[in-house]
Amino acid sequence: MGSQKNVIIIGAGIGGISTAGYLASKGYHVTIFEKNAFPGGRCGRYVKDGHRFDIGATFLMMPGVYKETFSAVGKSLTEELTLYRIDPVYKIKFPDKKEILFTSDLARMQEQFESLEKGSYARFLKLMGKGFNIYEKSMRLIDRNYFKFLDLSLLKYPFLLLRYKAFHNHYKYVSRFFKSEKLRALFTFQNLYLGQNPFTASGMYLFLPFMELADGVYFPKGGMHEIAESLLAVAKENGVKLHLNSPVSRIEVNQHRATGVVLNDGSFHPADLIVSNADLPYVYNHLLPSSRKAGRLNKLKYSCSAVVFHWGVDRVYPQLEQHTVMVSGAHRESCRTIFRDHSFAEEPSIYVHSPVRSDKTAAPENQDSITAIVHTSNIGDGVQPDWEDMKKRARKAILKRFEEEGLSDFEKHIKFEICFTPSSWKSEFNLTRGGTFGSLAHNLLQMGFLRPGNHHKKYRNLYFAGGSTQPGSGMPLSLISAKLVSERIEKTYRNR
Repeated sequence: MGSQKNVIIIGAGIGGISTAGYLASKGYHVTIFEKNAFPGGRCGRYVKDGHRFDIGATFLMMPGVYKETFSAVGKSLTEELTLYRIDPVYKIKFPDKKEILFTSDLARMQEQFESLEKGSYARFLKLMGKGFNIYEKSMRLIDRNYFKFLDLSLLKYPFLLLRYKAFHNHYKYVSRFFKSEKLRALFTFQNLYLGQNPFTASGMYLFLPFMELADGVYFPKGGMHEIAESLLAVAKENGVKLHLNSPVSRIEVNQHRATGVVLNDGSFHPADLIVSNADLPYVYNHLLPSSRKAGRLNKLKYSCSAVVFHWGVDRVYPQLEQHTVMVSGAHRESCRTIFRDHSFAEEPSIYVHSPVRSDKTAAPENQDSITAIVHTSNIGDGVQPDWEDMKKRARKAILKRFEEEGLSDFEKHIKFEICFTPSSWKSEFNLTRGGTFGSLAHNLLQMGFLRPGNHHKKYRNLYFAGGSTQPGSGMPLSLISAKLVSERIEKTYRNR
């Protein structure tokens, strides 16, 4: 039956591209409308003067999810892409010049941990064991659809949450294992890259460090955008049509069906099925008729944003690994400023990406394409900050810390600069409140099946894919989202 259905997908993010590939392989006629001049969404890239930058994600985690995605469309991940395993996963730098290399070399880890706190290495192994259990069991909860509101398997969900430390505070739980503030920071800072406060996040996220070491962290030759390009190529082989520079202005509806989409140029495109890969709150607030659902979405918790600099530099700095995290000397205070005070922290933690460590094609020879990220509050409903002023303050804070870390005269070696502020994320990618890491937060009541569903309750042929629907944000979960929505569509339509 799939061959008789015309599907329109709104947005060529990684979720939209993957959904297109799944459905096209089942015989659906799929057309994607993308607002920007490039596919991939936040998995896009910028290239200038031989320098290449990933717009969003800068590393591949949960490789099993990627393997499954490629396999579902008849391809092999390792045959389609050249992957470099990144080890050490990252370098953590502290203001007192101490640093930790987070590596799969356990002898090196033992040496580093014991130098900071006696007995900490054994506790690290115990913590990793708990992370493994949470990771293994929780995937069974999120990697599936729930087709009934009263699914009996959900009766055990509260007990599983209790067992997997979901009701624990992540930072406080880690603090049971380590007295060293450096080790506590090492095992909780990852929450920031889910748009969460490390000091208030759920203990379920204990699995993140385990996942980094056990599953590994990878980087594709050509950058993360190569994943989107590779999946798009497969989709096109199966007949998918992509229209760039084609923003959708509204979804046309009639009673209980979505009939098609209207583009900004006024043209109408009919469809039997519509899958929106656009940010879910944006869809309800701007593409669909007003509804109580939109109001409820607006009251949910939203993730933080970030100021992101991409710098083409004319040299390579040996002080950096591919992934370097410079933890703030006022780590707790900076997080409080971002998440409680909804402001910009003057002494932020900084994430730095230096892709030439693994992929020499990311920059001209003996040069680098540096990305630096500092977190900030999202765009709330109150008085909006001066984004240019925030950009200047963020730039000043980063360059000051670079100088302290021995990246001498960094500013003098900048050839050009590209910067994203919360306002940029909102305008370029329609991310509600400029939420860099996906608009909706990952608090306890907005994870997995508790996240907004992937099927519209009223318009029965309208579906959703991507980070703001089930099961969550980030590239791996967006790929799972594409699989789940495709399975739901197939289950609904294959017997009709």
